[in-house]
Amino acid sequence: AKYDRGLELTKLEKELVILTLTKIDEIDKLAEGDEELMEVANELKRLTNDAYTIGLYDEEEERRRIENSIKITAKAQGLKQGLKQGVKQGVKQGIKQGASNEKKSIAKNLLKDGLPIPKVCEYTGLSKNQITMLM
Repeated sequence: AKYDRGLELTKLEKELVILTLTKIDEIDKLAEGDEELMEVANELKRLTNDAYTIGLYDEEEERRRIENSIKITAKAQGLKQGLKQGVKQGVKQGIKQGASNEKKSIAKNLLKDGLPIPKVCEYTGLSKNQITMLM
């Protein structure tokens, strides 16, 4: 039977190779067509049936699991950092908006009390245009 790069393997070579393989699908491929090797392959699968052990033997699956874990962790950290920064910016913007609203409220009261627009501008720091829009 041929295996990897078209090399012809004897039964003994197959038996030795099957013990060194790390992927279950490669074991099945090598054992295909040989009843004794299929029994060996099935026994190997039975012995490595629990998920943890299979993960140790299947290097590709273990690599994928690690990559996925890293991606999930990075995504969670990114979301956490984004949320933290968003809250910080929101608070900062809220304070700024609150200060602006307070200036407008003061300006309205000053105008209501009869203060001239230039004085309201001076006391509140608002522009003449901003104050006239409040009227």
